[in-house]
Amino acid sequence: MFSAFYLLPFQTLGQRPALLFSYIFLVDLGLLALTLLDAKLVVVEALAGLAAFIFLGAWTGNYLNGQHLYTALAFYFEFALFHAATPLALQRLRKITLPWWCHAFPALALVLVLMPIFRLTELSILVWPFVLVVDLLALVLAVMAATLLPILAVLLLTLLALGAWLFHIPSELTGLATALFLLGGFAIFFLVAAAWACHRLLAAPGAATAHAPSLFGNIADPANLSVQLPALSATLPFLLLIMVTLRLPLANPSAVFGLALLLTVLLLGMTKIFSLDVLPAVGLVSVLALEYTWHFQHFDPARATVPLIWYLVFYGVFSVFPFVFHREFAGKTTPWATAALAGPLHFYLVYQLIRAAHPNGVLGLVPAAFALPSLIGLLVLLKRTPLDTPARNAQLALFGGAALFFITLIFPIQFDRQWITVGWALEGAALCWLFHRVPHSGLRVAGVGLLVVVFARLALNPAVLSYHPRAAAPIFNWYLYTYGIATVCLFAAARLLAPPRHLVFGRNSLPLLYTLGTVLAFLLVNIEIADYFSAPGAAALTFQFSGNFARDMSYSIAWGMFALLLLIVGIRKKTAPVRYASLGLLGVTVLKLFFHDLSQLDQLYRIGAFIVVAIIAIVASFLYQRFLAAVDKNNEAKATIPPTS
Repeated sequence: MFSAFYLLPFQTLGQRPALLFSYIFLVDLGLLALTLLDAKLVVVEALAGLAAFIFLGAWTGNYLNGQHLYTALAFYFEFALFHAATPLALQRLRKITLPWWCHAFPALALVLVLMPIFRLTELSILVWPFVLVVDLLALVLAVMAATLLPILAVLLLTLLALGAWLFHIPSELTGLATALFLLGGFAIFFLVAAAWACHRLLAAPGAATAHAPSLFGNIADPANLSVQLPALSATLPFLLLIMVTLRLPLANPSAVFGLALLLTVLLLGMTKIFSLDVLPAVGLVSVLALEYTWHFQHFDPARATVPLIWYLVFYGVFSVFPFVFHREFAGKTTPWATAALAGPLHFYLVYQLIRAAHPNGVLGLVPAAFALPSLIGLLVLLKRTPLDTPARNAQLALFGGAALFFITLIFPIQFDRQWITVGWALEGAALCWLFHRVPHSGLRVAGVGLLVVVFARLALNPAVLSYHPRAAAPIFNWYLYTYGIATVCLFAAARLLAPPRHLVFGRNSLPLLYTLGTVLAFLLVNIEIADYFSAPGAAALTFQFSGNFARDMSYSIAWGMFALLLLIVGIRKKTAPVRYASLGLLGVTVLKLFFHDLSQLDQLYRIGAFIVVAIIAIVASFLYQRFLAAVDKNNEAKATIPPTS
C-alpha cells in the first residue's frame, strides 16, 4: 500500500488510473485473505481500506480530468462495494467485527465524487447514476448492519453534491429542468428509503424502545434517529430549492413550487404509511420557508395570479390531509396542529399579495375567507371525532383557535380605532363561551388575555380620548357603546368562567375580570360627564375638576351613586373587597365635597347636590348596618347549635 503512494507522483503512472487502482485493489484482496487466516489482522484490513480511499482522493486531486472520469467512477464504486461488503462478510463468515467507522466507506466514495463536481467545469450527467448506485449500496449496508448512520452520511453528501452542481446553472436558467429533475429524484429516493429503513429497523426483534422517538433527541439513539432521518430527508431538498430561488431569477415559481408540491404529497404519503406524525409539520415549515423566500425575493404585483394559486394549493393540501385520513389520525394531535396552523401561517403571504396586487377597501374579507375553512374543519371534527378520544379537545381547540384568530384580524384590517377594541372584546367573551363547549385551557387563557388587552386599550391608552371630535348628541355617543360593550363582555366572561372553570395558570381569574369591568364602568361614567360638559367639536376629551360647579357636582353625585351600587353588590354577593372599595370611593366623594366643591358654593340653591350625596351616604350606612347585624345574628345562631355526638 505504501508503494502505491510512492508511485503516485510519477506523471506516467498517474495518467494510467486503471493500472494504479488495480494494483491497490489486489493489495486489498491480499489483506482480506490474511484477515480470513488471522483475525488479529482485522484492524490492518480496516486501515488498508481507509488508506485506499485516501489514495483515491490524492489521485483525484492531482490527475482527474474529463478523459479519466468514467474510469475513476468505476473504481470508486468498486472500492466502495468491496469495503462496504467486507465488514458484513467477515461478521457472517468468521464472526470478525470491524471498527464501526468501516460502515462509512460508501460515504467516502461520495466524497470522491464531490471532487470532480468542484474541479470540472463540464460534468457529465452520468455522474448521477453512479451517485444513486452508491446511495443504494449504503441503504443495503444500513439495513444489513442494522444502523441508520450510513444513510444519514450519504444523504448529506448527495445533497451537498447536488447543491454544488446547482451553482453551475447559469442565470439564463439553462439546465434548471435537469437539476430539478435530479433533485426531485434523489429527494424521493431518500425520503422513501429513509422511512422504509427506519420502519424496518424498529420492527426488528429486540428493537423496541421504552420511550417515544423525539425529533430533537440524541441522534445516537436509534429510536430518535428513526424520526430525525426522514425529517432530514424531507428538509434538505427544500433547502436546496431555497438556494435555487435565491440564486436564480425565477419570475415564475411554478417549476420550483411544482417540485415542492410533489415532495409534499410524497411526504404526507409517508406520514400515512409509516405513521411518522412529525413529517407534516416538517413539510409545512419547509414549504413556508420556500414560499416566503420566493415572495420576498421575486414577487411582482403585476404577476400575482400564479403565486396566489400556488399559495392556496399548498394551504389546501396541508389543511385537508388529516381529514382525508380521519380514521388513522383521529387519536393524534400533530397532523391536526399542522392542518390548523397552515392557514394562519399562509395568511400573511396571501394578504400581502392581495393588498399589493389588488388594493381595495374590503381587505377584511381576506381573513373572513380564511376563517371559513377553519370553522368548517371545527364542525367536521365535532361530528366525526368520538367524544372519548383523548386528542379531541386539542383538535377542536386548534381549529377553533385558528378560526377565532382570523375573526380577530377582521377588525384591525377592515376597521380602525374603537371598532378594533369592540371586536376584540366580543371575541374574548366568545372564547370564554367556547371554553364551555371545548374545555381546552388555551381557549380560556386566550379569552382572558384578549379582554385584558381590551382593558389596556380603553383605560391606559390616552389616544382613545381623541379618536373622534365631540359629537352634538351627549350620552348616546361612541363612548357609550365602546366602553359599555367592553364592560359587558368582561362581566359576561366572568360569569362564563364561574367555578370550576375560573382558574387561569392556577389563579382565580374572576376577581381580575370583575375588577377590570368595574373600572371600565367607572371610567365610562366619568367620560360621559366630561363629554357632556365639553364644547361640541372639541378635538379631544379632557377631564377638568374645577371651574364649572355643575360639572363638579355631577362628578360627586355620580361617584356617590356608583359607590352605593358597589356596596349593594358587595352586600348581596357577600364580597368584602367590593364593600371596602365602595366605602373607599364614598369616602373620597365626601372629601371631594367638603374640601373642593364646598369652596365654590356661591348660591344657596346649589346645596341640593350636597343633599343628594348626604342621602346616598345615609342609605349606604343603613345598608351596611343591616348587613353587619345579619352577620352577627348568623354567627350567634351558629354558636348556639349544640355539637352532635
